[in-house]
Amino acid sequence: MFPNGFKAHPRPVFPELSSRACEVMRGYARLLADVLPMRAAHRKRLPENIQELSMFLTTERKEFLGRDYLHAPRTLGAYLWYFLPWNMLRLARLLGGLAFEPPPGAVIVDLGAGPLTTVQSLALARPDLLARELHFYCLDSTPKPLREGRKLYFGLLDLLGLPSHWRTHLVHAPWQSGLRDVPQADVLIAANFLNELPWHRRDPLMEQVGDFFQTAAGHVRGNGQCLFMEPGNRLGGKLVSMLRESAVDLGWNVLSPCTHVQPCPLLGEPRETSWCHFSVSTQGCPDWLTALSREAELAKRDLSLSFVHLAGPRGSRLPQEGEQARIISGEFSLPDTRGPAQTGRYACHARGKLLLVSAPGESGTRSGDVVSLALEQDLLQDAKSRALIVNLHPRTAARIKPNSMQSPQRSRPKKQDSRPREKKKTTGRTRNQKPK
Repeated sequence: MFPNGFKAHPRPVFPELSSRACEVMRGYARLLADVLPMRAAHRKRLPENIQELSMFLTTERKEFLGRDYLHAPRTLGAYLWYFLPWNMLRLARLLGGLAFEPPPGAVIVDLGAGPLTTVQSLALARPDLLARELHFYCLDSTPKPLREGRKLYFGLLDLLGLPSHWRTHLVHAPWQSGLRDVPQADVLIAANFLNELPWHRRDPLMEQVGDFFQTAAGHVRGNGQCLFMEPGNRLGGKLVSMLRESAVDLGWNVLSPCTHVQPCPLLGEPRETSWCHFSVSTQGCPDWLTALSREAELAKRDLSLSFVHLAGPRGSRLPQEGEQARIISGEFSLPDTRGPAQTGRYACHARGKLLLVSAPGESGTRSGDVVSLALEQDLLQDAKSRALIVNLHPRTAARIKPNSMQSPQRSRPKKQDSRPREKKKTTGRTRNQKPK
């Protein structure tokens, strides 16, 4: 039980959407058409507008950072019809598995709320919370997405067929000034927000992220929580890992996904060959969104995300439950000309990045799962990934019941002592390939 009424809520890791939620997503196209009607000519250009917005948000993102790009009707339409439902599917899968139990009357501040993506996703993932009085303060510098998002939220409630005791407060302001105008938060959420902030090159990025978190966390109660979620690309994973480091240095507790508070082993990789992220299936994606994504030539095989769930310095730490590691990749084949076929998956552990090796299909692990390990002191290091190699067998590793997106904590050592010395001996394996 967390202070202030927060308590651990056992749920599967990235649980699938309920049948009711899938039905709501199938009817969401009709809701979009009611809230944002389009003429035939506008609908014809929608895939092209989606492609253009996707390009600007990736390869040409500097042109958009710091701008109210959702003010234009064509970009707003592209965002609502494509990016919003995909983000809802991704965020709903995450929110459904977190230990998220805000007490009645809790204040939830949503930075960069846009079309109320977080509010809609939470209603989709946790309709049981609709009976609880919660106050959402949705901050955004562009007013139109906020207004359209509230219409969509009320329409989503109609699709769910449930009453709601939530109160949504729209705050049209930049996040810094907006925070000063809202009550202190029991929960602060920022989804797809960090990657759109105008980071500059004058100061190291790590310092800028630290300053951001210190400012944002200053408006959260001491026993409150923060949740940050970003796209599972290199930039999103890097920003989340940096924010996690800043939070731990300020005494915050990591609830998920980390099973430790040691420095992030993926953040320090000089070649940036990997970053902390998770992949989940597109379960729950409606046919209309699949068809539109194909029209825009932006079809998805899976959903990737990076996230960190934090508890304030005065919040309780969860008890330690032995040596645990979080799976941070899917299963992939390990090329080896000698012996039986082997597969691997990467995991994050207090000792660093691990390469878990087993026979094909033996481990039964998925991205995001937690496994309990008994590690030997002397472990070989993979030549390509520099991960410590662990042979995973049923008798040496047990899959944790999929109920813990919370993680045990341990004291954080000084920076210079945080990483164990690794043996220089390496395996002959040099071409371990991770699938796309």
